[in-house]
Amino acid sequence: MKTQTNPILITFKELRQAVGWLGILLPFVLSILLYALTSCSIQDSISQYYYTRMGSYLTGTLCAVGLFMLAYKGYPGENDSLLCNFAGLFAFGVAFIPMQLNVGDVPCPDCIVFFTQGDHWWRVFHFVSAGLLFLTMAYLSYFKFTLSSKESISKSEKKYTRNIIYKVCGIIIFSCIILLLGYNIIRHFYPSLKVNALTFFMESIMLLAFGTSWLVKGEGIKFLND
Repeated sequence: MKTQTNPILITFKELRQAVGWLGILLPFVLSILLYALTSCSIQDSISQYYYTRMGSYLTGTLCAVGLFMLAYKGYPGENDSLLCNFAGLFAFGVAFIPMQLNVGDVPCPDCIVFFTQGDHWWRVFHFVSAGLLFLTMAYLSYFKFTLSSKESISKSEKKYTRNIIYKVCGIIIFSCIILLLGYNIIRHFYPSLKVNALTFFMESIMLLAFGTSWLVKGEGIKFLND
């Protein structure tokens, strides 16, 4: 007898894969397309691309991720749904409350379409939203993606491999958050100690880890599937 597949499950797998690819491709699309359009160098952070000609793409990607997080349910009986709902709200916070940007904050002012003189609390809310978004992603990857469904009695060898990937991705995200926090604390006391685009590269690493964990969770890497 032919087994019927559940189209809802297939859809959620495809959505997980889509979120994974959005995370993986975001830093590459932003930097490469902006350079192709304007010959601009890499910005200091992902958030700075909001003020460039790639701002609409950045906002659209964050909104797509946010909408999926609000719709994601996870395992029944777990708090996956609540965590993802918070992550979705944090993604919208990053998208719609951009960081404050002044002329002196960017390596190439000609690449910026417009600047803002917004309230200091905009910047605070933006960075808090971004930090909590990545923290939630690290927690989901390390603690939640490693769980097995109740129907699965034993873990396969490939499940163990996937769990290692999830945990490594979670550790990478958390480590990058700590490093960025330390870097910004040091810069607060020593403003001259600035490493150009360090934040961008650290955020890119976190996005790659985030995207990889969701791509694996969505069974987008065939040789890791059971």
